[in-house]
Amino acid sequence: MLRVVPPEVIRPLSVKLPLSKSIANRLLVIRFLADGSIYCDEPDCDDTRIMHSLIRQLITLPDSNVFDAGDAGTVFRFMAALLAVTPGTRLLTGSPRMLLRPVGPLVDALTKLGVNIEYQGSPGFPPVKISGGSLNGGSIRIDSSISSQFISALIMIAPAMKQGLEIILEGETVSFPYIQLTTGLMREHGINVETDLPFIRVHPGKYQLVNTGIEADWSAAAFWYALAAMKPGSNITLSGLKPGSAQGDRAVADMFRNAGVNSRWSGDKLILQHQPGGSAEICIDFTETPDLFPAMAAACAGRGYGAEFTGLSTLRIKESDRIEAMLEGLTRLGYRTLAPARDRMVLLPGRVRKEPAVISSFADHRIAMAFAMLSVKSGPLIIDCPEVVSKSYPAFWGHLKDAGFVLESC
Repeated sequence: MLRVVPPEVIRPLSVKLPLSKSIANRLLVIRFLADGSIYCDEPDCDDTRIMHSLIRQLITLPDSNVFDAGDAGTVFRFMAALLAVTPGTRLLTGSPRMLLRPVGPLVDALTKLGVNIEYQGSPGFPPVKISGGSLNGGSIRIDSSISSQFISALIMIAPAMKQGLEIILEGETVSFPYIQLTTGLMREHGINVETDLPFIRVHPGKYQLVNTGIEADWSAAAFWYALAAMKPGSNITLSGLKPGSAQGDRAVADMFRNAGVNSRWSGDKLILQHQPGGSAEICIDFTETPDLFPAMAAACAGRGYGAEFTGLSTLRIKESDRIEAMLEGLTRLGYRTLAPARDRMVLLPGRVRKEPAVISSFADHRIAMAFAMLSVKSGPLIIDCPEVVSKSYPAFWGHLKDAGFVLESC
């Protein structure tokens, strides 16, 4: 456990953000399908290490039959598709939490395309046994209301199908910017992709390698926006981001403007500054950017805002149930919250008490980072599982020290 003691004043800070694991994991798949190589400038985080390791296993140990994605949902879904177009029969599994995360729509789609997949536990959930090989492709329908990763997984392998692939999206599509990120990277690597919702059409072809650099992670930037929102006098400089990024979470800049953060570019640096005032009542739909929810919820609580957050359905099946995780932690710290519907959370203004608390991260990196930032308003708190930040942002605690936070093992 780690006791987080916030400083009275945030030191002027320049943060080198981690590289985007969303981009890196897609490039690993694309490069493997292009020529069997997997080298790219990878972020130092658990998810990408697992992705790299499993594809390397596929290259160097082609006869191995067990692939373990740990608790990396993106990795599990991308590897399921990749194994579907790779000859051989293999078991794809993961951590206990992973075995509770649905994979049915992806499995159903691959089955319709001719892949032999068998559930090895509860139907609709990992682990699965996949017998891969060449696919003809064609046209399929898929429920796009559960995870955009199902669609990204399918379209990345589609160029290898003899007829290419047409996907018809059904239901309310969640996290659509992540699908756009995937199609953008595919086009950069020579693939003809047409997006005319609800249709996505991928023509057969061969990926062409290009030197695509990996930019910093806008999702990680959200936690520094939260700190700037809550702490007057904050002056934080972020490096590695791109203003025209294809990452959907670049919307964090607009989202936090109403929460009292002014951000401006100075060359290739993004400078965050606390602004007084802001909107005392905030309503945000996170359907397209669910990863921004923990940081924004913490920031609104810290500023004493009332807020309504909608479009949260996918957060029930992340590394934790992030709605319940935020509700529990905020309640422990004296903030008033409720969840009147499965995909909605309401934050009432103000705080009913002030006392130290042990915060459960639920083994979720984004929950741990959100509450660490909230300590500037709640006072010192204890994070039960600080090491989980390695999933996306291993340098987080070091950067927090640079800002003046005192961190004590306990």
